[in-house]
Formats: sequence, structure tokens, C-alpha cells
Amino acid sequence: FSTIYTPQAILPTLQQVFQLSMSETNLLLFSMLFVLMVATPFYIPIIKRYDKKKIMSFSIFFLFLSVLLSALADNYYLLLFSRVLQGIFLPGFTAVMLSYVQEIYPENRRGLGIGIYMAATSFGAVLGRLLAGWITYIYSWDIAFFVFASLLLVALLALLFGLPSTKIDNTKTKQIRSDKSIFYCFFQLEIISLLFIPMVVFFSFMSITTFIPYRLHNIPFGFNESQLGNIFLILLVGVVVSPIAGKYSDILGRVKIMFIGIFSLIIGMILTTTDLNSVIIIGIGFVTIGMFSVQSVAPAYLGDLVPHDKGHILLLYQIFFYFGGAMGTLVPTVVWSYYNYFGVIVLCLGVVILAILPLIYLTFTKKYNKYEETNILP
Repeated sequence: FSTIYTPQAILPTLQQVFQLSMSETNLLLFSMLFVLMVATPFYIPIIKRYDKKKIMSFSIFFLFLSVLLSALADNYYLLLFSRVLQGIFLPGFTAVMLSYVQEIYPENRRGLGIGIYMAATSFGAVLGRLLAGWITYIYSWDIAFFVFASLLLVALLALLFGLPSTKIDNTKTKQIRSDKSIFYCFFQLEIISLLFIPMVVFFSFMSITTFIPYRLHNIPFGFNESQLGNIFLILLVGVVVSPIAGKYSDILGRVKIMFIGIFSLIIGMILTTTDLNSVIIIGIGFVTIGMFSVQSVAPAYLGDLVPHDKGHILLLYQIFFYFGGAMGTLVPTVVWSYYNYFGVIVLCLGVVILAILPLIYLTFTKKYNKYEETNILP
């Protein structure tokens, strides 16, 4: 996951090195996330036919090669191409690992399992931004990519020797509608609601974490690469919040935790508009709490709704999730050019408020289902 966010803290530096516009610079994030979203469905046919460990090993090896290409890039277009390659191979790990976690945890601890998984992604997100900022400040941006390529080799060894192989499921389980299961999901309002909420939350999270470095790099803040990397230390809050949110979603309910996450996100976005460094960092902390609360709960909720087709539904979740992230790096670029950071925040607030509507729907749906189960309905 650190691979996704490696350029984020050093976007202003890359903009200066390659003499890029903001939209060209942000393509380094958008291209990877968009290709990641497009590539994810192609893993659907293989996720149940091959050992998940082999799929992830294959993916990480080629991810290593593509990050190494980023380090060797001597022009913008080669760097952009390497990011596209990373978007192709990364779903072989992200989507498969999420399905793997769902398999190894029992239903009553699924929220906790997803929470631990999200905590690991949070740590990777921090590592990507933090190390990239520090290494670029001390050495250079290309050395930062070399370091992350080396870390991917370490990750590959850890995967090969630390995780067991999974059994290939050759049995025909009773799925939603066999091969048409994913299309069937689009006609289920409850499932679409659960896909929409994380999408808009990740849209806002990527918008803020992409454009806050530009804001803090400019006057009156004037942050350097190391300082920009340091602000993302606050994302470590996600490491703590994710398992807690997952655990309490098993106890208090998924929807309640998502409500808490949405309101934390709104509070955090407002706080980042101030001119006080400490308040901005606190705001990013609230944004992190909101994002990882929702992302820890939504996959578990989808697993509850579609217990016999987790592989397909979680890949669909990944598509929506990364579509939101990709748009979060692209759409606000237009808003920034007219209204700067405050315009970006207004856009994100409007999008996140829309997420409250499906949450309300999920609340009433759940209450109705419980009422129906009591056999009070005629």
C-alpha cells in the first residue's frame, strides 16, 4: 500500500523537477488509482481458480520491477508509465488479500479481521508518504523509489515464508446468481449504498491528502519535503482506529460506526481550513479516523450481506473504492485552479454529506429487517 502513496508527499518536488502543471503532477496518483480500478475486475476469474498466495507473490514481484522503473525514470512520461504498470499489478495483492482475510476469520470476528487489515494499510499509507518525504529531503526523489522497491522484495519474502497457501475451491457454491452475480448487485439498493459510502469517503480522503501538501508547501507555511512527510505521521491514528472500529462494529453494529466515521470526517475537513499548523494536523487526524472507521466496517458489512460470494463482492468493493480515490485526485484539480484549497473542501463536504443519505437508508432497512424477524408483521 505504501506504493500507492509514495509520490503524494513529494508532489510539489516532482512538479518542480519535471516542470509540470498541477494536473500533470496529480496524474501520477490518478493514473495508478484509475488503472488499479480498471484492472481489478480482471482478477475475478482467477481469484477462485488459483492459490491466493501464488497470485499475490506474482503481483508483488512485478510490482517490484515497476517501482524500480520509477526509480530509473529520467523523464515524466517514463515515470507516469511506471505508475500505470503499478496500477495493473497491485490489484493482485489488494483485492486478493482482502478476500483472504475474509476467509480466515469467523463471522463473529470478521469486523476485527478487516480492522486489522485496514490498520496494516494505514501503516503502509503512512510509510509511503513519510519515507518518501524524508528520503527526498536528504537524498533525492529517485532514491526514495529505490528504497520502496527494496521494501517490496522484503514483502515478497515475508509473503512466501510467512503465509500459508490457501485451498483452491473447486466446488460450486450457491452464489448470488453465478456468473451474473456482480450485475445482480447493481440492482440491490442495500449493496449499492454500501459501495457508494466508502467511495465518497475515499474521494474526500484522497482530495485532502493530495492537496494539503500543495497548501502547506506554499506561503505562508513553506513546508519542505521532510516536513510534508512528517504531517502524515498523524495517519498512524488509522492503525489504532481500524481494529477498534472493526471490533465495535461487531458489537454495536456496522451502521453506527459508519455514522461516527462520516461525522469525524466532516469535522476534520473543516479543521484543515485554518491557518494554524497544529489545528490542521488535528484535522487530518479526524479525517483519518473517519476514513478508516468507514473502510474497516464496509467490507465486513458486505461480507454479511453476501456470505457465499465474498470474492466477487469484495472485488466490486475495490472497484468503487479506487474509483473514488482516483476521482479525488483529479476532479478537485479544476476546483483548486479557481478557488484553491477552500474550494476543494467545499466540494468534499458536499460529496460526504451525500453519503449520509444511504446511511439513513441502511439504518431504516436494518430496523425493518429486525422488525420483520420478530414475526410481528402480518
